[in-house]
Amino acid sequence: MPRRQKPEKRSKLWRILVILATLAVAVGWLIWFLRTPDDLPTTDRSADGAGVVDQPLYVGMFAVGDGFDRTITITDIEVDVEADGDVEVTPQLCRGGSLSVTTDPSGWCPELEDPKDQEFTAGDSIVLVVTASEPADVEIGRLRISYRDGIRWGDQDAGLEGATLSFADHQPGTVVEEPEDTTTERPESEPEEKRDKKDEDGEGNKEEKRDGKNDPA
Repeated sequence: MPRRQKPEKRSKLWRILVILATLAVAVGWLIWFLRTPDDLPTTDRSADGAGVVDQPLYVGMFAVGDGFDRTITITDIEVDVEADGDVEVTPQLCRGGSLSVTTDPSGWCPELEDPKDQEFTAGDSIVLVVTASEPADVEIGRLRISYRDGIRWGDQDAGLEGATLSFADHQPGTVVEEPEDTTTERPESEPEEKRDKKDEDGEGNKEEKRDGKNDPA
């Protein structure tokens, strides 16, 4: 006859299974905690702007005020761009300032730097530098930022809903000169001597007519 398993062994096996299940739940919760920091601020507003070819356009896409009580370290920024021409889009970090859309950021962001592995905190903003090498319409989606927040790390949407930009050719238009019309003959000016002689003859005839009119018949 087969031997029955002793109650002590069954009880020990159940304790091991409970411990393993508890550890699995704890590890799962820890991973969830580490991977789900608080959401970054977003808004349903969007930006609009117009620029010219080969001149950078600076677009503020994500800014945080004094109420942002975290300091995160940015590891990567993804930008969703759709354009009907050749454009270049570069994320930049603006420290202690923010802007909307401009061609000269110096008044708001004296210095722009690569945001990779840089700290981001209250008062800072993310600016996109957009340059087109040809006339183009550009649609930019919401930023996707990967970052570390202490021992936690996240990959979240942030900032404006998007931006709509247009770039026009800055080359001045050419004015086409009309060709000279050679089919129409212009009357030549009369020589000065001929004009003077006609004037003298005209004055003389007038005097003779006046004298003849005054003579008694």
